[in-house]
Amino acid sequence: MSKPLPTKFRVIIVGAGPVGLYLAHALSKANIDFVVLEQYDSMLRFQGAGVLLYPQTLRLLDQIGVYEKAEQSFIRNHTQTDLLTSNGRVIKSTPLWSRLAEQHAYPMAGLSRGQLIFFLHQSLPEKETRVKTGATVLDIETQEKGVKVHLTDGNVEEGSIIIGVDGVHSKTRQIMQRKLAQTPPDTSPMTATYQGLYGCFHSYSHFEPGTFYQSRGTGILSQLMVGEDSGHFAILRPIPPTAESKRYTKEDRNRLAEELASIMVGPNTRFQDIWEVTEKETAAMVDQEEGYCDKWYHERAVLAGDAVHKSTSATGLGVNSGINSAAVLANELYRTLLSDPNPTASALEDTFAQYQKIRTPETSRLHTIGRRQIRNTTWETWTGWLWDRFVNPWIGVDTVLSIIEKLIKRGQILEYVPFNDREVQVPWIHKPTSS
Repeated sequence: MSKPLPTKFRVIIVGAGPVGLYLAHALSKANIDFVVLEQYDSMLRFQGAGVLLYPQTLRLLDQIGVYEKAEQSFIRNHTQTDLLTSNGRVIKSTPLWSRLAEQHAYPMAGLSRGQLIFFLHQSLPEKETRVKTGATVLDIETQEKGVKVHLTDGNVEEGSIIIGVDGVHSKTRQIMQRKLAQTPPDTSPMTATYQGLYGCFHSYSHFEPGTFYQSRGTGILSQLMVGEDSGHFAILRPIPPTAESKRYTKEDRNRLAEELASIMVGPNTRFQDIWEVTEKETAAMVDQEEGYCDKWYHERAVLAGDAVHKSTSATGLGVNSGINSAAVLANELYRTLLSDPNPTASALEDTFAQYQKIRTPETSRLHTIGRRQIRNTTWETWTGWLWDRFVNPWIGVDTVLSIIEKLIKRGQILEYVPFNDREVQVPWIHKPTSS
């Protein structure tokens, strides 16, 4: 088990999304005091937004005892089928996801973002006092021995450090960067480059459960995860780049659905067929940002997840990358507190610098891959069209497996939490403490 740590060190986590709640679990396992601040009044949101969890992330959820609770809600993907939005013709279909599950002992699992938040929140010890909703950050005050977080309701939270996992429009990042020696401060590194429509639909007879359908064409990409009783869709299209944060109405959403009605999202299936069986209360229209921050920390403040690196949902790696980053941050913080229960701001900056150093090679590479993939699959350039249309269909499943398995086997683990790994065909690089 983890060694006892001093309770005087307190972490303030801003954001109760999947990454923030996983980080809360990781700190709880390390006996590190924490509080989670969530600006919204409700934890149960984003029921229509689907997330694809890779084996390395499911392993992390297994280590903290959440995997078995969430497993019953999984859409287990076994096949990837690529097709064209213009006519629905299948250009490639492989057992990619089932092969990955065989190699790594965990499936490629789909579920809603809201379900993932629910399972993480429900299983969090002392959640009634640890998670505070309706808590919006107004300002952050760093002091010699701690931080004060001023909230819009007039309350103040005090702690030793603050961790911002508050999304692409992170208030923590904006405040932190405003206090950095940047001229001018870069408070908006994220730019919306694509627009998306997502939602949850009921089962549809033309679809094979367990199949991940990805349909592409000029200026459009659709992705569907299909389960036995329901599924999730996401459709992306490019927009003029903007740093403005926009919110869309139901009327905007419905107009976009009408515009997309005729595209083919599966064999013999147009989007209008899916829209008819979509639970409209789960559907939303959003802009999708891309961006990457050069520095993830300053004094007693540090960032993780979409607050520092963001790609579109095309690769499905956003939540996965964020949770793996949170595991590294927890490991480094635990190691620091073992050697010094009351670290200085300078010592904490060294800890945060090490965290960024460990994660930068992977996150920067995935950010580049994400930018390339969305542009290739929407045929933004003639080279992207040529690659996606004529080269990609001939790339065998073994070649794709060899690329993805390198990412999966580098998956992180909480070093201080005892855990017995499952038997795998491809060994993990990072190993936990045996129980």
